[in-house]
Amino acid sequence: MDTLVPFSSLLFQEMVSTPGMRTIWSEQNTVQKWMDVEAAITRAQMELNMIPRDAGHEIVANLTLERFPIERICAKKQLHGHLMVSFLKAFREVCGPAAEYFHVGATTQDILDTGLTLQIREAEQHVLGQLLSLEEVLCDQAMRYRHSVMMGRTHQQHALPLTFGFILAGWANEVRDHIERARESEKRHHFASFAGGVGTQSAYVELVGEEMARTLEEKACGMLGLRSPLIALHARPDRFAEVVGNLSALCSSLGKMGLQIASWQRTEVMEAEEPSAETSYGSSTMPNKLNPEPSEQVDGLAKIVRSLASAMQDILMQDQRDSTRIPVHFTALPLSYMMTARALDTITANIRDLIVHEDRMRANLEHQNFLGQAAGERLMIRAYQKTGKRDWAHTILHDCARRCRAEGRSLQDIVSEHAEMGQLFTKAELDEIFDLTTYTGTAGLQTDQAVQALRSTRPQISARD
Repeated sequence: MDTLVPFSSLLFQEMVSTPGMRTIWSEQNTVQKWMDVEAAITRAQMELNMIPRDAGHEIVANLTLERFPIERICAKKQLHGHLMVSFLKAFREVCGPAAEYFHVGATTQDILDTGLTLQIREAEQHVLGQLLSLEEVLCDQAMRYRHSVMMGRTHQQHALPLTFGFILAGWANEVRDHIERARESEKRHHFASFAGGVGTQSAYVELVGEEMARTLEEKACGMLGLRSPLIALHARPDRFAEVVGNLSALCSSLGKMGLQIASWQRTEVMEAEEPSAETSYGSSTMPNKLNPEPSEQVDGLAKIVRSLASAMQDILMQDQRDSTRIPVHFTALPLSYMMTARALDTITANIRDLIVHEDRMRANLEHQNFLGQAAGERLMIRAYQKTGKRDWAHTILHDCARRCRAEGRSLQDIVSEHAEMGQLFTKAELDEIFDLTTYTGTAGLQTDQAVQALRSTRPQISARD
């Protein structure tokens, strides 16, 4: 059978996913999670004497991929169409008479939603490990470059100096927020579902009464390590929509980082560049090119995950439920996690091995197209300190900056010649003001405080389950 682009494609799969995440969202693991859910129901019913123990043990023993292969389910689906009916009929052939006590009282969405929840939990742990690795790399690099002065840019133009470490520490703090956001949302989706046809557990009540029906649910949930809902969740697609929404926000942050790395690698800037092997090529026609394609592709992945988040938000479902959710859930959730994992791996590797050109950072502070204009704010503040006239200083320096650009002369020369502003400062004072390497404010302090705070709380996050 031909492989499909991109997730099973040998040529494209590593661009959009990682091996670990492909394993989590494999068909084998999906069906195994259904079996895990069915096994929990069966064990709980055995404990509550709802089904014969011999039959229960026989059911559990057969709920393995070795004894109940996916191909059997697929063959039945060709005949019956309905996914869960095909699952049940195929299992009946494998298990024999004991299967009469299988899936008693449960409904399709109980199995599918709880199975998805188990996969989400597994995928969350995978992503959490990646996020913690990225945070650690960012903290390490932030401290390494805490004194590396570079030009800060707003609207893609030179603004004021800062440090490279300050930027990376900000990213590390952003990553921590994504970790916290994901962990906080777990309380809204780490639930199992054993609610039956329309969520009322009617079949279970018919068999063992109301209290026992609720006890059954609590036991089965506990066996899976999930919480028992207060009320049926069949008509609550918002729970999974939040999961993909969080992933889309994370990918947007990673996409921003990727584009920033690509921007730093521009020929005219060349302040940093993503790592590349000596055997790597950037173009099929231009042999000189070293394109930052992996970093750029992260933003492409982010665009797709955002669109998947939108699809998840659009699931409305009529009445107690319908099937509008199924193609969206079984597409958006796996794809979002796989592309998020790839984005995380790419950004982490690129920042860990980033080639940083501190000499270019310093050179760009005095770029020939800017000629010291980044000292404008500092000059204004110093003039305000001397005169108490902030707006006056702002207006004069605005005019001086325009002359600087028009005449191609340094701002320091223009200011020193100005009839009013030039009289306020000595040459030594202007030399000190125009030393942009000393005008980084609290960048170093903020970097230190942010990294210290992240590292001091890191063990607490790592230990949570």
